Amino acid sequence: MSNSRFSSVLNEWEEKRQQARELVSTPVSLSKTDLAKLEALAEVYEQPVETVMADLLHTALQEVESSIPYVPGSKIIRIEDGDPCYEDEGKMPDYLEARQRITRSQS
Repeated sequence: MSNSRFSSVLNEWEEKRQQARELVSTPVSLSKTDLAKLEALAEVYEQPVETVMADLLHTALQEVESSIPYVPGSKIIRIEDGDPCYEDEGKMPDYLEARQRITRSQS
């Protein structure tokens, strides 16, 4: 095995180690129907239920985050390609602030 193969394996291990350090457990209550769906997915895809749940939640959060609507305010915050960009008066600024605050408090 060449050094680059060892480097690749070591890099993969390090990435997995870093990902594992970011994991936390949290209790969640589910309906029996949703739990059955999770267990069925886990069985069919040969994954732990916790992995399926975490992956689905991660994907759902990405989708929700990208779906928070932009509500243009009256204040121009910059000009892009000659067009004014207005500050967002929707929920995104509050969400980003809360996420940053919570992330800092978890560190």
